[in-house]
Amino acid sequence: MSDVMDHADVTVARWVATVFYRTESGLVDVQHDMLELEELQVLVERGPHWDAIDHIDIVRADGADTGLTIEEAERL
Repeated sequence: MSDVMDHADVTVARWVATVFYRTESGLVDVQHDMLELEELQVLVERGPHWDAIDHIDIVRADGADTGLTIEEAERL
């Protein structure tokens, strides 16, 4: 994993954030594997400059698509 922060006991990321930066040659993407979403702030602050961000995609790292609805989750 590229950037799971200070979680030595964690071997699997829960989230993957891909940050797309504008460059003179087009978009460049940087992937960050994270345990918690709050880690994204620190990763973005590390650079490149945040004003060059075009967009950020965040997905679950496990790729699971259970089809679970909010209502079903409330009954769990």
